[in-house]
Amino acid sequence: MAAFVIFKLPDKLLQSQTITAGIALMSNINQQQWQLVERPDEGKATCFELQSHIKLSNGDMIEIQQHGFLICYHGELRAWRNHCPHAGSPLDWQPGQFFSENGEQLLCHTHGALFDPLSGACLSGPCNRGLYPLELRESDEGVYLPAAVLSL
Repeated sequence: MAAFVIFKLPDKLLQSQTITAGIALMSNINQQQWQLVERPDEGKATCFELQSHIKLSNGDMIEIQQHGFLICYHGELRAWRNHCPHAGSPLDWQPGQFFSENGEQLLCHTHGALFDPLSGACLSGPCNRGLYPLELRESDEGVYLPAAVLSL
């Protein structure tokens, strides 16, 4: 598991280019906490922790730990929750190993579903949707990812 630091994103970075993959994060970006994550090598992944809150049926909120992973595929970065959309299990078939044997897809270890590394779309297998994307921001210091996300 990669080490990370949680902090608020500097104002300078708030104006930098943002890659958004479509997930609903906390509504006010100034309130979002970010973590600096090590950029992975080509065809590799960096794992990181995420905090999430779930609202129970009685109205109570509980905090849970989830995980995410950052990949570099053909020079492009993408970040995903480490959560199978079909079974809810972690995707990695070995700790930190997400790519298929040929390195062209992301593989879920539970049922063998394959996902496109750049779009997260389900390519084959028993997935009822694509992967859950995470917002990321690149800067001179590295890659910033959310420290917390809304529950699934």
